[in-house]
Amino acid sequence: MASPIYLIDISAYLHRAMHVVYGDRAATVAATDTAFIDHACVMLANTMEKCGIRRMAVVCDSTEPSLRCDMYPEYKAERKPHTPVFAAQMPRFFDALKDLSVNVFDEPQYEADDLIATLAGQEPGVGYVIVSHDKDLLALVNDEKCISAYNPMSDKWTRAADVVEKFGVAPSQLYDYLGLLGDTADGIPGVAGIGAKTAAKLLARFTNIDGIYADEAALRAEVTKKQFESLLANKDNAFLSRMLACPIVCDEIALTGHGDLQAPEPDFVRGATLMVRR
Repeated sequence: MASPIYLIDISAYLHRAMHVVYGDRAATVAATDTAFIDHACVMLANTMEKCGIRRMAVVCDSTEPSLRCDMYPEYKAERKPHTPVFAAQMPRFFDALKDLSVNVFDEPQYEADDLIATLAGQEPGVGYVIVSHDKDLLALVNDEKCISAYNPMSDKWTRAADVVEKFGVAPSQLYDYLGLLGDTADGIPGVAGIGAKTAAKLLARFTNIDGIYADEAALRAEVTKKQFESLLANKDNAFLSRMLACPIVCDEIALTGHGDLQAPEPDFVRGATLMVRR
């Protein structure tokens, strides 16, 4: 089998680097400062060395509002806008990676999750590693398709059995699981009063959100009176939340036409900041 393709969510590196380098003063840092880009390059190069990455593509969030904001205006409404230094240096960072012949995928209004979900598995007979700390992306883990995940922040690998162990549901059920729980950080409502254990229990019994609402009598027998009432009252929220958690496939991108996706030497990535400063 050919070398696996690493799909790298670079947003995680950039935000982590911002936190490590600037801490609480990020909003006041001059837009010309490149220190956090230096750190992000070192982090990325370290991951490349640690994992022995030979083929890779970098994926990033769009700077424009997500398509999900059109579906649900409250989506990520509480997120703060990018700081001046982040907004100014991020495009230059991507240009530097492109100068190293790294394939960088970004599309207006699409999130990194959407693009990774679009690309993973496109090339048959090849393994894929999703490099991200985003739990939503663990839904894509699939042993049969040779798709695994690696969290560079915790140095943890995840395969299908690990998803089951952590969440109590299969990867294919994770979007339903998140639909029930919601996500306060992203403004996804979920179903009030339904926690992780109850969500896993319901999905073990009914498979998905559709099955949960298909038989009210059976559902009543599985939960408390208060939970049952909340599930009925928040039915629309459950389906909406699952839709917001699910990736939106982007038809504008593909791995074909991008060569063999050969990764540059890690030391070149460490030196990418020299190009950022041009």
